[in-house]
Amino acid sequence: MGFPTAYLLKSRRFLPLFLTQFFGAFNDNAFKLAMLTLISYHVSTSSMQSEKYQAIAGALFTIPFFLFSATAGQLADKFDKARLAIAVKILEVILMIIGSFALYLQNVFLMMLTLTGMGIHSTFFGPIKYAILPNHLFRKELLGGTSLIEASTFLAILFGTTLGALTIGSTSPHPGYAVALTNLVAWLGLASSIFIPKALPKVSELKIDWNVGRATIQMMKAAMTNHKVLPAIFTISWFWLLGTVILTKLPDYTHYVLKAQPTVFAFFLALFSIGIALGAISIGHLLAGKITLRYVPPCMLLLSFFGIDLYLASPKALTVDSLQSLIVFLSQLNSLRITADFFLFSVSAGLFIVPLYTYLQVVSDETLRARTIATNNIFNALFMIIGSAFVMFLIYLNMSIPMVFLILAILNALTAVGLWWPLTKIGTL
Repeated sequence: MGFPTAYLLKSRRFLPLFLTQFFGAFNDNAFKLAMLTLISYHVSTSSMQSEKYQAIAGALFTIPFFLFSATAGQLADKFDKARLAIAVKILEVILMIIGSFALYLQNVFLMMLTLTGMGIHSTFFGPIKYAILPNHLFRKELLGGTSLIEASTFLAILFGTTLGALTIGSTSPHPGYAVALTNLVAWLGLASSIFIPKALPKVSELKIDWNVGRATIQMMKAAMTNHKVLPAIFTISWFWLLGTVILTKLPDYTHYVLKAQPTVFAFFLALFSIGIALGAISIGHLLAGKITLRYVPPCMLLLSFFGIDLYLASPKALTVDSLQSLIVFLSQLNSLRITADFFLFSVSAGLFIVPLYTYLQVVSDETLRARTIATNNIFNALFMIIGSAFVMFLIYLNMSIPMVFLILAILNALTAVGLWWPLTKIGTL
């Protein structure tokens, strides 16, 4: 590896956390896709029933971020984050054992229960993985460390999504492969978490507010009045809204607009994850450890440029006798333009997200750091739901998918302009 932070992958200060979060993100998506593939191809009796289960699954995985992020942040500020990571990974091992029975029995209730548990697992690990970095890395290493975490997260999502679906199979179910994969990865995550160095708390006397509603509202109110963190939280949440809308419409875009086979959808899904990962690594290299938000708005405008060109390049009324294969699709000049636009759109997203997460780690009071990250996660979940509602509204208006992308690109450009002063005035930390 040629980028400056590669040495962190050889350090016990970073490698155990890196592996633990990679395995966790992988398993979240591997189990979810194994479950949804099993339901879609072997359990559901109709496409409507399958779509209903998919919607329920998405909600069950997201709801814990609303309900328990406040509690997760408090616990991560009160206790040793390394020990909490081990506890969360033990929960994952238990969940994968339950999930094994769910997949073997093809029991939808148990699958949904396991997925909800994985949502809780991610909710409690989220504040740990970012809040612990300043405990183990020097400030000049934080940007590089965060870029590695962010890049590996999206690669884990890609690998987990792909392997989770493939281990089930579309012709005859093979839950044994999915069970073996997810259980192995859960145990690997637990093993790596044991080696995370201690991160002793600064506020061990903190009293946990177990009233999740009250704690959540208080943390959101505190963020709304904290002008140091609010612009970063808003921009990160906007990133997740963008991702939600794009990934929600991507299957239909490849099917109905590009008239392409599922392999083309898989190709674009890979481009999305790899593009964000490349952008994340690149910004860590380009900024050379400097923590600054002055380049975030320009990167957002770059994203809008490629989003607008994606709209312009998208075919308006393509007529084909049958859906195009990946090879046929890539043999056309305009398809290469669409591919480049989508990939560079994703790279731009990776470029602007990493400095924001790094900034949150540095600017947060060390006694409140995990709660600040948890509050960010609450807003992320809220924006993701807004993104889903936005898609449903545009569908109601009978808006074409390329037009959805255009509107998204324009809104993103307006957001970049609106946040230009709040983000760039911060300077370099």
